[in-house]
Amino acid sequence: MEAVSEKHHAASSGVVFFVYGVRLPIVAQRFTLIHEDVQLIGEQRLRGPLHLVFAHGWISSRRMWDEVLALLPEQVSYTTFDFRGCGQSDRPVQGHDLLGYAKDLRAILETLAVPVVLVGHSMGARVAQYVATQAPANIQGLILVAPGVAGSTVVVPRHRELMVRAYGSRRRIHAFQRGAMVRELAPQVMERLVDDALLAQYEHWLGWYDHGRTLDFSAQLARVTVPVQLIAGEQDPLIPLGRLERELLNAYPQARLHVIGGAGHNLAVEAPNELVESFLTNLHEKFNLTQ
Repeated sequence: MEAVSEKHHAASSGVVFFVYGVRLPIVAQRFTLIHEDVQLIGEQRLRGPLHLVFAHGWISSRRMWDEVLALLPEQVSYTTFDFRGCGQSDRPVQGHDLLGYAKDLRAILETLAVPVVLVGHSMGARVAQYVATQAPANIQGLILVAPGVAGSTVVVPRHRELMVRAYGSRRRIHAFQRGAMVRELAPQVMERLVDDALLAQYEHWLGWYDHGRTLDFSAQLARVTVPVQLIAGEQDPLIPLGRLERELLNAYPQARLHVIGGAGHNLAVEAPNELVESFLTNLHEKFNLTQ
């Protein structure tokens, strides 16, 4: 299997293996990928036949998936990365819209010489759907977590004003993230969410809000023929369950919907165990995974 690019030291994924009786961690390798003068940073673990590619949401980073990655079985391979303007990736002034982020995701996919399942959250799930409509040869499934829908979202001036005021404000970002969730997080996890939002580029904040959500590609969803799993928080205030059912479940005849009770929008940190259990249940038989 081909690695993405340059490899560097990375933190442990939390899985272990044995060498001469010594218990050692299986680590994800940090990589750098440059495309169209944009440097993307990510991590990759190459272990088994199932390869998951994780795409994070708005004002977030690949760290959104930390709790999920720690729960994956040893034989699951994965790639996770920061979109432009987020985390450790480059901060160009251009490309902060659906098409720009789709280029980032396609660049990642093109380095992988294996079939993959895309796992996207919110913004990342909208980008994953858009890329899937172009039928890349190595996508064999979509797992859409609290997904942004394919239809156009109207920019509400009052909401936009509140978003602009929140930029750079730890207090306002904390309030926004807290309002998007139902379950309580450990303080260090909440701090990580806020830190990533503070780190996210201003052009990313405005670009996705103004341009990333407005392109309507719902008519193209019929091109997506791979299996689709929708995973929703029962009390998600940002992507209400009714809209998800109306705009995505009806658009994908092959889709399965799983609702996580008592949870909001950020399922990867609110309900990582239930999230992983949900999507691995559908993948176990196909990839012969063990617990």
